[in-house]
Amino acid sequence: MISLMGFFEEQVGPDTISDLTSRVIEPQLAALTNEFCASNGIAVKKSGLTPDIALPHYTASNGRERAIVLVPIDIVRELPIANDWSEIEAAINANAAMRQRVNQFLAGIVRPTVTDRKDAIRQAAFQSKELFNTFLAAMKAHATNYDPNSDALGYYLLRDILNSKPEEFKVDRKYEVEKGIDEIKRVVKDSIEMFKHHVENGNLWEELWIDGKPKRERASQLFYYAISDCFCRANNIDISPEANMGGGPIDFKYSKGYNARVLVEMKRSGGTVVHGYEKQLEIYKDASRTNHGYFVVIDYGDLGNKLETIQKIRNERAVRGEPASEIIVIDATPKASASKRK
Repeated sequence: MISLMGFFEEQVGPDTISDLTSRVIEPQLAALTNEFCASNGIAVKKSGLTPDIALPHYTASNGRERAIVLVPIDIVRELPIANDWSEIEAAINANAAMRQRVNQFLAGIVRPTVTDRKDAIRQAAFQSKELFNTFLAAMKAHATNYDPNSDALGYYLLRDILNSKPEEFKVDRKYEVEKGIDEIKRVVKDSIEMFKHHVENGNLWEELWIDGKPKRERASQLFYYAISDCFCRANNIDISPEANMGGGPIDFKYSKGYNARVLVEMKRSGGTVVHGYEKQLEIYKDASRTNHGYFVVIDYGDLGNKLETIQKIRNERAVRGEPASEIIVIDATPKASASKRK
């Protein structure tokens, strides 16, 4: 029930739920830490921080001593609210009664947002005990332990990228974002091109696949976020990507001041590419009061004619003199090893 709080209470996300859960099970975690350290010869002690149990300690950068509590990998889970919405909706749509109720609540909305869909699911779940149990079962089906070896969402690689050496992302050119929107667009375009280079010419494509299947859309979004953040820091650029890192879709916003804003929307080729370009990105742009955006498609080999469709939409908008977001395709299909490439 704790993990479902985000569906029923606003401003409750994975961090809040993790903190709440960790506080409740802290005595058990401390006992496990003590046992692990004792069996592996790691120094422990009692202190004013931990008067009842001996734990390992370290001195923080501010000079204060802190205790360490270890968390077993097998209790770390991906919370249901952090899952891809398309998967959550697919699970709910499998039940006719739940699907019908959700559709009723969305019937009067032409272009439902993530918040609209969340509210509809919440209202439907509260209609009856049976529907709530259906909702609960659907969420449990998506809440398995998180395997760091497969790293399905790329959290461990995200950490590694953010801890990379700055020189790996440094370029020769200079950026002067204070000059306005064109310079910010150049920063954003170059950060996307760097991500594209690592996927197509490096080994990053390997991290976008798991067991022969593409990872969830969120994995590629997180990798781009990390690379873009490192790119901005390494080149002393006074902007960085702002991302919605909660359970909903991730869109990236780069801004300098009130008027200069550029958005980036990223979709996997097997997903709702056409809807994403034609509708979703435009909704985000309207909400951010900007005409500037990039639409990035991660192509896993199943793009089909979607690219032609969105290019046609872009061309038609350009002919009408309307803002038309640039489209960038990144080839994430499996590559031969570097030694075998010609």
